[in-house]
Amino acid sequence: MNGRLITAKEVAEDLECSMQHAYKIVRMLNDELSEMGCITMRGKTNRSYYEERLFGRIDEIDLSELETRAGHER
Repeated sequence: MNGRLITAKEVAEDLECSMQHAYKIVRMLNDELSEMGCITMRGKTNRSYYEERLFGRIDEIDLSELETRAGHER
């Protein structure tokens, strides 16, 4: 499912980790969101925030550098 929220079950599948660890990650992210004034739901967190915190923001990655590296490896 690709809604605005991601469940702990989806986190566990995405990261190939235990449900216990997935819930810990969701709680940590929800705590951060709560500190920013966001309303959170137990067992679910904002999908965009999850992806940003775990994988970084795509607009912060210098794609030209990655393309240059890929060209040198050929």
